[in-house]
Amino acid sequence: MKQKVILIGLNELNFELIEKYCEKGYLPNFKSLFLNHGYKQTSSETDHNLLEPWIQWVSIHTGKMYDEHQVFRLGDIANRTDLKQLWEIAEGKGLRVGAISPFNARNNLKNPEFFVPDPWTQTPPSGNNTLISLSKAISFAVNNNANNRLGINSAIALLKGFLKFAPVKKYFDYTRLAIFNLKRKATKAIILDNLLADTFISLWKKNQPDFSSLFLNGGAHIQHHYMFNSKVYNGNQKNPEWYCPSGEDPLLDILNEYDQIVKEVMGLDCRVFFATGLHQKPHTENTFYWRLNDHVAFLNKVPAKGIKSVVPRMSRDFLIVVTDQAAANEIEKQLNSIYSVSDNQKIFSVDNRGGSLFVELVYPNDIKSGFSIKIGNKPLELDFSEYVSFVAIKNGEHHNIGYFIDTLKKSSASEEIRIKQVFTEIVDSFN
Repeated sequence: MKQKVILIGLNELNFELIEKYCEKGYLPNFKSLFLNHGYKQTSSETDHNLLEPWIQWVSIHTGKMYDEHQVFRLGDIANRTDLKQLWEIAEGKGLRVGAISPFNARNNLKNPEFFVPDPWTQTPPSGNNTLISLSKAISFAVNNNANNRLGINSAIALLKGFLKFAPVKKYFDYTRLAIFNLKRKATKAIILDNLLADTFISLWKKNQPDFSSLFLNGGAHIQHHYMFNSKVYNGNQKNPEWYCPSGEDPLLDILNEYDQIVKEVMGLDCRVFFATGLHQKPHTENTFYWRLNDHVAFLNKVPAKGIKSVVPRMSRDFLIVVTDQAAANEIEKQLNSIYSVSDNQKIFSVDNRGGSLFVELVYPNDIKSGFSIKIGNKPLELDFSEYVSFVAIKNGEHHNIGYFIDTLKKSSASEEIRIKQVFTEIVDSFN
């Protein structure tokens, strides 16, 4: 290789919003990145049901669109050894590789320098004991964020990971965030993505892999739930004060942190690819997101029989693994027939694959104490509000256009490529 290569995933970020912040004098490193290298637009799926980031990132990793790779669920990639991903291709060429939190990616590598999977995909991490423990702790923390659960073992692992991988010069910044800014809406996402970025940069400097990747999802989360508070949002929607104070701009908060990460990564003197997969446009309705606190406890109340395991996914989604097709069909029937008593709105949507069901809690309105649900016409004897935690209010929604930057080239926003061509350009850099 002529130059070491890094892929930075800035999941779902809206570059037009970033440019508006730049025009107001914010984000100098993004401004420099855009001025020096520009960006292309990437186009993905046209079917709205396929506009999920875990589908688009598989296309980036494999060079195949959905009709070719058929990976529909987050975590499905774990059993797809038939799909060759960027890291495996690089390793097959004799290159040393590493990855931090690649989205919906499988660790099928023979000898990676490091590999930390995303918090939702069941694939093993690779690295030293501190890194493996950190990976498991991040997964636990992310999947229990809605109900603020963090076990003592996870807390210790996060602290050890922080002490090992975060540079001493940034200790003050972390302390400021954790003590003085903890109540700001973006702070948890900022701390996590800073820790992922610091871990990546630390491991990169130590191992200097030929091809490596870092995926950051906090910005997507913040856009998704707090875009209406942005200084550069010009729509008609407004978040309630109890949800996010009008003077707070969580999107700018996290973009300021990303701006510094861009500076640090560009300082590594590598060829850097930046990709977003998709971007988000403003949502036009008032939609609440909810997450089950204890999935098994609720399913036992239904009751749902024939369950082998339940695996939480992102936000309001979860996977149910069942004993057989008959159990899957019965659980699907039960969950699809659950409605709210007050407004007769559907509570769940279900994708039945026979051996498993991918379930999404889709009820869009507020859930207050005493909230009643029913299966068909039969009320369930429980207060549903005790089984769920409020996640957020939807502010942003997926759009099939994404963005791509290659720091070896100068691109124009008028250029458009299919998202799978990002894979081709990265693989070409391996030669």
